[in-house]
Amino acid sequence: MKDYFNSTEEVANVEIPNDIKVGTNEHILYIFYSCLLDYGMHSSLYHFNLINTYKKYKEIFNPSYVVKTFKDNEENLLKIIKENIHPIYPNIALRKWLELSEFLDTNYPNDKLKQKIVSLESYRELYNFITSIKGFGQKTGGLLLRLIFESGICSFNDELQDIPIDRHDVEISHLNKVVDKKDLSHEDLKELGTIWIKAAKENNISACDIDKYLWTIGNNLCSKKKCTECPMEKECTTKL
Repeated sequence: MKDYFNSTEEVANVEIPNDIKVGTNEHILYIFYSCLLDYGMHSSLYHFNLINTYKKYKEIFNPSYVVKTFKDNEENLLKIIKENIHPIYPNIALRKWLELSEFLDTNYPNDKLKQKIVSLESYRELYNFITSIKGFGQKTGGLLLRLIFESGICSFNDELQDIPIDRHDVEISHLNKVVDKKDLSHEDLKELGTIWIKAAKENNISACDIDKYLWTIGNNLCSKKKCTECPMEKECTTKL
């Protein structure tokens, strides 16, 4: 994988609106919302929809505005979400959006979310903070951890210790005999992430990069049956 991605630009990056400056409180709020619903649909399409939604309805990425405007008027927010973000489960997306907005507005109003994250002194503190927030699961929380980590706003020098494992990662791992089953528990998923990070370190690959490599292979190659283009073709058992 390392050699393949050294010679290609097909590495998964999560796009953000052009007018958002990385590392600002606005940026952090945006990625909190973006990671919250990043499941169940093609990720690149989801983020394309989300950026366009931000251009039209920037205010719904402001927790205080959401609480004041939509807490007693949920149908209007649901309409925006359904017609612009197009999640598979719009009612669940609405509930998650409202719950996150209320949590952030209550606990981290104004620019205090950035202040909170900057104040954290270790990766484990960041991990505990993200995983304590209702609505973020193994995949969505893991992606948020990676994006915050990559943004460079954290003051600690720890390495990323967790990566989000999605269905593509499980499929790749199973096809390459990293795991012997596809039905993995939460603890199994966490252990699988640890296995990939350990293998990456042994090959001088960062945890952030191995996460991107797996995402790109799963999303752009494996799911589209482009086996002959895949850097893992020789080890993969799909041809057997």
